[in-house]
Amino acid sequence: MQIICRSSIDMVYFLHMKPRLTTSQIQKQILAPSMQQSIEVLMLPTLELNLAIQQELEKNPFLELVEPENAENESAEDLLRQEERLQETMDIPYRHEDGKSGDSLEDKTLRRMETLEESLLHQLRCEINDPLRLEIGLFIIGNLNEDGYLKISCEEMTDLIPAADSRAIRDVLTIIQDFEPAGIAAQDLKECLLIQLSQARHLESNLAVRIVQECLPDLGKKNYIGIARRLSAGTDEVRQAARLIAGLDPRPARNYRPLQPNIYIKPDVTIIEQEETYQIVLNDQDIPPLRVNTFYKTALKGKKLNRDEREFVREKLKNAIQFIRSVRQRGQTLKDIAGIIARRQKEFFAKGHLALVPMRLKDIARELDRNESTISRAIQNKYIDTPQGPYPIKFFFSQAVGQDSLAQGGFSNRSVKEEIRRMIDEEDKNRPLSDQAIQKILLNNGMAVARRTVSKYRQALKILPRHLRKR
Repeated sequence: MQIICRSSIDMVYFLHMKPRLTTSQIQKQILAPSMQQSIEVLMLPTLELNLAIQQELEKNPFLELVEPENAENESAEDLLRQEERLQETMDIPYRHEDGKSGDSLEDKTLRRMETLEESLLHQLRCEINDPLRLEIGLFIIGNLNEDGYLKISCEEMTDLIPAADSRAIRDVLTIIQDFEPAGIAAQDLKECLLIQLSQARHLESNLAVRIVQECLPDLGKKNYIGIARRLSAGTDEVRQAARLIAGLDPRPARNYRPLQPNIYIKPDVTIIEQEETYQIVLNDQDIPPLRVNTFYKTALKGKKLNRDEREFVREKLKNAIQFIRSVRQRGQTLKDIAGIIARRQKEFFAKGHLALVPMRLKDIARELDRNESTISRAIQNKYIDTPQGPYPIKFFFSQAVGQDSLAQGGFSNRSVKEEIRRMIDEEDKNRPLSDQAIQKILLNNGMAVARRTVSKYRQALKILPRHLRKR
């Protein structure tokens, strides 16, 4: 009797299997190309939209810009509408950070600042003449991160610079670490602080060096008694050395990489206060007006086109019309959203952050009869200029906090955070407020929040707890 195992049967069956094609029906939601284009245009900020328009003009011959000097073919109504729009944009005052009107952003002279790399290269060329060591120095400077730290080891640099040995690399690194700003090219926080302390001329620097070397975690917790016990030093001496360490810069490159002075926000919408109302102005002066090229529109009516050519022309015409419609819908959607913000946040525009009213994407979508995802895409990476200054549009969407506050009209979680920040900024640093004390003050102000909520918001604001804020 012959016994055949199951695995052998399966193997024989597998070897006799043949590939074959089968058809099946499935239901799947797919966005139409026109809808995809509309969503992409909706998500673009003003500057990126201008670039997208230029790219579309290059791809589609049916699209063309409306030039004022070539507007003979435009109707009188179109010309009047263009003139009114240009007049509106010309009447919008530009507000500087101090709130006063002034020249446009393009007319503003920008002050050129020396970069960290330029400063270090200048110091490097003053110290080193040898070509190989100069190459090593250039490599080190090119691998500094945003904070000025060198996140690559000497051993790794030896592999990446074959002509250099580890000794030469360490010598050049030591030279660079003596440059300004102090603490540059360190590989971690401890080394950064030690470099700065080595350049300091204080009596407390010796104790400060020992604290950084041996007790850095305890220093972060302000455990001065434990540090004094471990280093056999007086508590007052430890506190004095801690003040010296606190005056050091843990991010040496921060002054060479200022973000705020070099970043200019281009608001997509502006809310202008006019007596007791607010006017919504779409900042589309940089968006060129588009129209369909009349030459190709006339060519579609001709009889000399074959079927393929006619189909090509129709497709390009359809894409041009859809692109123009998408740009207009984007502007109208932003104006509608800004109009609701202006109506709901009147108190915020008058009184500031504490008067911010809770507002959800769901509420705006319901009022505009649009999908919530559409509203989310419309406000992505967009800014709005208000009487309180420019803000991301997302800033005005926040959840309500506390049941009692909801009954009184609602408090935004952003308002609660700003109130917590204000109280901590104004507290007595010798007797800082605990989370429990902050919770009671908020309750007296009508903001019914739990203590754990206060703790969560304080951590989100990157504010230390009470015992670490105490002097």
